[in-house]
Amino acid sequence: MVPLTFHYSWSKLAERERLTVMNEFAVNGAKHLVLGDNLLKMMGQDYKLAAVLREQTAQAGVDFVDAHAPFRDFGDLFIPDERDHREMIARQKLNLLLVSEMGVDTCTFHVGSKYYPDHSLDEHREALFRSLDELLPLAEELAITICLENLVRPLSTADDLISYMKKYASPHLGVCLDVGHANLKEQGVLHPDSDVIPAWEIAGLQVCWEKNIPERLQPYIVNCHVHDNGGVGDDHDLPGTGTIDWKRTVPILLNAPRIKSIQSEVLCARRNTPIRTVAENIHALFGYTPEL
Repeated sequence: MVPLTFHYSWSKLAERERLTVMNEFAVNGAKHLVLGDNLLKMMGQDYKLAAVLREQTAQAGVDFVDAHAPFRDFGDLFIPDERDHREMIARQKLNLLLVSEMGVDTCTFHVGSKYYPDHSLDEHREALFRSLDELLPLAEELAITICLENLVRPLSTADDLISYMKKYASPHLGVCLDVGHANLKEQGVLHPDSDVIPAWEIAGLQVCWEKNIPERLQPYIVNCHVHDNGGVGDDHDLPGTGTIDWKRTVPILLNAPRIKSIQSEVLCARRNTPIRTVAENIHALFGYTPEL
């Protein structure tokens, strides 16, 4: 069965508290975790942390199955500024090495969100291609699949992602379907206060609303982010509390031909949601038995 994995924001937790949280996931049958962007940032700053994390996961009886690279600032793949782009590539190559060191074989990347007003959208796109040209050979060497996430911004629509998949046609490049973002791009047109609108205005564009995003991306899905919202903002809430049609979405994920993991990206701390509640919700949604 495709493993269910669980996201948690670790950055503010001390080592002792981190182990407590890992144990909390484990006792609730959620034994596969996400090597998230905050952990990767900390690992890049502390060369001892990888060994600490391996010891803690072994003690708690959990493991890291998928990863999410740092984003924004010097994490976006479409950074067109030459100096900033070089720094981003160096950081992301290190992140791929750290992901491999932790035994993880997929890593999600953001195409980007911070636009450079002195550069055209085409220049941002060409910068993305330069990034993939540099990162894909390392990903292949490390046996990692780079997963591009559908965002609500330009250059990360379903059409865009499909074009990137066809351009590279690489087994080491796939899609991370964020079902919450897909919902915003499909339902946001119904809401004049949708968070999608300013995300396009910042690039000087009108929103390109979309339909059938999960169905169209299904052939390329390698991992995914599961959470819910009401079609206005990126709430990262429990499935079933928003407007996503889960009877439509779950079969698409379970039957995606390249799927390697299904990730809960419910933000426990932000939503003040107990880990037990998240674990029970996600297991029930996909018909899985908790790994007790």
